[in-house]
Amino acid sequence: MRRLLFFAFIVMGPVARGALESVTWGVDPAAPIYVGQEYDLTLTFVTNADEEIPAFRITQGPSRNPDSQTRTERNGKRLTVFRWRQRENAPRLAAIPVARVAAEVTRVQRFGLQTFAQTFTQGAQVPAFSYDVVPLPGEAAGAPIGDFELALTADAADFAPGDVRVLTATLTARSGALPETPELTLESVTGARVWPFRVVAREPHRVVARGYLATEAPAPLTLRLKPLRVFDLDSRTLRDVTCPPLTLTPRTEKAESGPVPVRLAPSTRAAVLG
Repeated sequence: MRRLLFFAFIVMGPVARGALESVTWGVDPAAPIYVGQEYDLTLTFVTNADEEIPAFRITQGPSRNPDSQTRTERNGKRLTVFRWRQRENAPRLAAIPVARVAAEVTRVQRFGLQTFAQTFTQGAQVPAFSYDVVPLPGEAAGAPIGDFELALTADAADFAPGDVRVLTATLTARSGALPETPELTLESVTGARVWPFRVVAREPHRVVARGYLATEAPAPLTLRLKPLRVFDLDSRTLRDVTCPPLTLTPRTEKAESGPVPVRLAPSTRAAVLG
């Protein structure tokens, strides 16, 4: 009986109000932000570790809902970060005035195997916030911004003279925005004819292009994509993204007797290759 009464006291007794310590704007990565760069505008709520922010209303800032939310704990506090994905097309001073926020705060408490939650609304003032959007410096103007990876593959790793190999070039953005028209080009190669790459698939963080190569001589071919010059946000400098080379080797086994298929280049106006 004593245990039951103690349990009832916990459930029915008052629950302490939450501690919404601060709400602040920010950008990730840190300013300055460059024209054409993808970045996150962030709104960070600092509360007790046992509190969550399921929703809020704010008088200033983006008019659309956040794109994502993350939660971390630091020094016994919980940081709830709401993120809006942004991209600027021109230089400007971006400014958000002082705002008022009304946040739903949910306190979660656990007693043994039981979990209890109480939600209440708490208001706070959000300080004004501003940051600069600037052009890329000097020769970096117009370069893709972010962290990128290049890859080159073929439909087969070997060939006989006259074979046509289908090449696939893939540009992946680990962070940042893909260029609208990525320059995917093979470096000069001897012993083969090359047809330009054409984009065949595009996703938010990946673009795939296909090209063709007609082999002419029974010697190994080492293919390399030209490096892509990008602006690196960590070093704030230009750098070249290089692609590992792709080597095609001639087949050594004797070809089977019989008819040889006619192979056409990937164009109705191109010459017959074999």
